[in-house]
Amino acid sequence: MSRFKLSHKAKVVRTLAAIFCAIIVPSTGWIHQLSKDVLLTTTLAICLSYLLIICIYRLFNAYFIPVAQLQAYIDAKQQGQSNLSLSYKDSSSPWTTLGAQIETLFNKQSPQSTHLIDGLFQHWPHPIALFNQQDQLIFFNHPMYQQLKTPLLRGMTMTECGFTINNKQCSHAKLSRDWQVQRIALSDAKQTLITASYIGHQLQDAKRQSQADLIRILSHELNNSLTPMASMADTLLSAEALNEKQTRQVLTRVKSRSESLLQFIKAYSELSRLPVAKPQYFDLKTLATLNATEQNVQLNFAGESRCFADKILIEQLLINVFKNTFEAGGDKPHITFRSFAQADMHILQLTDNGPGFANLEHAIQPLYTTKKTGHGLGLALCNDIVQKHNGQLQLANTEHGAQITIKLPQGSTL
Repeated sequence: MSRFKLSHKAKVVRTLAAIFCAIIVPSTGWIHQLSKDVLLTTTLAICLSYLLIICIYRLFNAYFIPVAQLQAYIDAKQQGQSNLSLSYKDSSSPWTTLGAQIETLFNKQSPQSTHLIDGLFQHWPHPIALFNQQDQLIFFNHPMYQQLKTPLLRGMTMTECGFTINNKQCSHAKLSRDWQVQRIALSDAKQTLITASYIGHQLQDAKRQSQADLIRILSHELNNSLTPMASMADTLLSAEALNEKQTRQVLTRVKSRSESLLQFIKAYSELSRLPVAKPQYFDLKTLATLNATEQNVQLNFAGESRCFADKILIEQLLINVFKNTFEAGGDKPHITFRSFAQADMHILQLTDNGPGFANLEHAIQPLYTTKKTGHGLGLALCNDIVQKHNGQLQLANTEHGAQITIKLPQGSTL
């Protein structure tokens, strides 16, 4: 059986009630014994009770009202209110002394830079907190207090406030979903400003736009493949007798369209589910030569043949690049492949002899293509593969054709 735990206030009330009973009951009995008059005893008991209640009430207020004032003052200060002060009637009361000390602590002069931050961000609509060189809280605004829903006091550390720093990235459990938290060093890193911005609406808009783009592209691809297939099937079904030659032609077209649609779905699946890169040393020249031959592309390889990367992913990248070169290079597709080191990066530079990129701005964008038979996934897949290696992919048009530059970290830095 659990015990009911009384609050401090309830305990005081019970104690005062017990004192009242301890005084009024014996006093009433004593008066009755002396007077032997019930009416007189009752009258005196009521008067005594009234006096005791007034005394107890004043004693209760003298104890709890200053405590309530202090609590309200501290809560208001924690919420960022500055135009408040404590005042007590009895200047000699210990509560007056304690209140003055707390007020002095809250109104303690801050450095000039802190006053500047106060003036700039006190009414800023976004949550903001400022920490000194020892990672102690020296300023926070009301939105930060409201969002964290945690008591904040100047002098608390970042950890005590709930912030976590990992690889210079700042996070907070109550600012994780739909919030972007930034950590900014001020005054030569002597102070740290933490800001939070609500990006839930932007994320939802981006998600809706992404879904709309996906539905638009998928609808386009499905209509392009299924509409002719339905039309050809309808032509066969409307004939009184099936002609073998015509039936074979229709089935061949249906098979071709189906394979093209399946290839698109497969390519999109690969784009969405790339594995984690597992780098190792391999012969890049041999891999590039083999795949260029399979794609009927003439290759001129120059430079460093040894490469540190995920061989399977790099081969998938080369297949897509050589395929683009073959489709854009005319009768004799040709590509110049340069491999060299630059600082701590391994540079792969591929230049073809085609007309170049039709739209550099959207070339890497998934599902975007200017080709009649393309899906817009090849370069997007290449970009994702490079990012899996913590590298960079850059596109450019030169006088010789389209150029793709790939920057991969060297083996010692990957």
